[in-house]
Amino acid sequence: MKNKLFILITFLQVFGMFAQEKCGFESQQSKLFANDPAAKKAYMDAEYKLLFTDVQQFLERNGANSATTVYEIPIVVHLMNDGTTPLRTNAEIIAWVDNCNKFYDTTFGGDWLTAAQGGTVIPFRLVLAKRSPSCTVTNGIIQRNVTAVYPQYATKGCNSDNTDGVSPDQIRTLSRWDPQVYYNAYIVNTFDSVPVSTTGGLQGYASFPTNPDNSYDTFMKAWVVIDSNDQTTLPHEFAHSMGLNHPFKNGSATACPTVTTPTLPVQPCNVDNDLVCDTPSTKSLLGVSPLPTNSETNPCDTAGWNNVQFNVMNYTITNKLFSAGQKNRAETFFLQNRENLTKSLGGTTLTVTPASVGATTCIPPSTPTNTGNLQSGPTKVIIGNIKNVSAASNTSNANQVYYDYTTKSCLTNAFKTNLAVSANPHTITLRCNLNPNKFSAWIDYNNNGTFEATELIVTNQNISPDVDAPFTFSIPASGVTLNTPLRLRVIGDDNDMSSIPCGQLVDGQVEDYEVTITANALSIASFDVDAFKIFPNPSNGIYTITADANTTVEIFDIVGKSILVQKNTMGQTTLNLSQYTAGMYMAKITNQNNETKTVKLIKQ
Repeated sequence: MKNKLFILITFLQVFGMFAQEKCGFESQQSKLFANDPAAKKAYMDAEYKLLFTDVQQFLERNGANSATTVYEIPIVVHLMNDGTTPLRTNAEIIAWVDNCNKFYDTTFGGDWLTAAQGGTVIPFRLVLAKRSPSCTVTNGIIQRNVTAVYPQYATKGCNSDNTDGVSPDQIRTLSRWDPQVYYNAYIVNTFDSVPVSTTGGLQGYASFPTNPDNSYDTFMKAWVVIDSNDQTTLPHEFAHSMGLNHPFKNGSATACPTVTTPTLPVQPCNVDNDLVCDTPSTKSLLGVSPLPTNSETNPCDTAGWNNVQFNVMNYTITNKLFSAGQKNRAETFFLQNRENLTKSLGGTTLTVTPASVGATTCIPPSTPTNTGNLQSGPTKVIIGNIKNVSAASNTSNANQVYYDYTTKSCLTNAFKTNLAVSANPHTITLRCNLNPNKFSAWIDYNNNGTFEATELIVTNQNISPDVDAPFTFSIPASGVTLNTPLRLRVIGDDNDMSSIPCGQLVDGQVEDYEVTITANALSIASFDVDAFKIFPNPSNGIYTITADANTTVEIFDIVGKSILVQKNTMGQTTLNLSQYTAGMYMAKITNQNNETKTVKLIKQ
């Protein structure tokens, strides 16, 4: 326990000191941790989990090491204008997001190292949203006139350290899409009353994947969208949102960071500096020119420079790469904490609206008996393909009682799953945070909108905090509505709710999910790369598709434009891209269960 405590204290030292420079990541995280103990604990727990994760085994198990795996993250860009004229045009926003993706797949050009030159591909791709929260068509770019509500915004801008402008929370209130489905990016006129035309100072900041939903996003000033001398601000900030730190930690442009090398059962580099072993300690190198070469002495690390002077997470004049260690940390940390975003349908062209769960009148009162920072209710639910990590009841979510995730069927696959009667028994895993809870869960087998005693799959089970508690259950052989979306309800509370699924909660939460019961397991219960293949890849344009279920393949060019939609029956079919120019394309495959997967295609 002493070692664990020391490790967690070391993690927090990453945010212990900071300077107001280009990126306000450390300062914003420190403010959050000071005001929200649950957010600090979530971060420390996630770092400790990662520390003892076999990263390569984890990535292999999740298909992340496959050369064709690409994680698409829907992004919605909120232009927070200081009048009726947009801060930036749609074309500028599209090019900005596209350039970010080129940094991640190493195709940006210029000084940026390609994969063949030793650059590291980080397989994340930001896609401007194509579905709105109301499940209508959108371009993912939202215009808001902030001065119509807050006149001071025109000259004072967004607050970072100051208080005389508009706060990030006020901006979020004006425009916000569900963080479980979209990554929210806010473009503001300026920070902290700095004149709008000024290009220096704070450029932006982003938040960690462990942050609560209400503060998981990024804020950047409008200048970075068109700054031809600094195209890496969005790649830099989104990398923070994947879990990456600055390699200079608490250092500065002229001072080395304070480095601690504790005696621990892990490599010291895993708990120090930026928590990545192949990025040496460094000064921030802000404004330093020329940059040192790898053959020169690094005053901050006897291991040398190892290209950290060219790393996009540094403040250097020449950004060329991410490191392999950063790629591994970003993928693992993001998938362990924000996997639901990879299941979002927000970036998928809307064709047919999927069937949804029927309405229910069984809804608990909207306010619990007790309110405050209670930290009660479910914080993890795992069943089938559902793996939802959420915040407990506290003041930051206004002690919200009821979360109806079934309403998101058109927007994400994160909150629905198929369960086969033939696969009995099944397991549901539940977790709570800080305080013990009593859990009950039901599946509305007969689809009548209520929850009966015969539909209980977990009955008043006591769960200790910070423990994954699995419970097994079997789907009945009769009395079950098959092949229809049904409602799964999970309740965690201080009170025994097993006989009152719509009753008054003391301090907990209710979460509803979508479950479809089938007689037999479908051929693709979860979308595995082995169940769908496109080959050869690379190709001259003619690809063979093999699948064991009906699928739709949509092809996008490098700027995210849909150029081809093809429906395929199970078996083997041909995909023909010979009429298109050579280069990289994205293939988004959707199966009969509305599950999606994206792979890269190279046309020679």
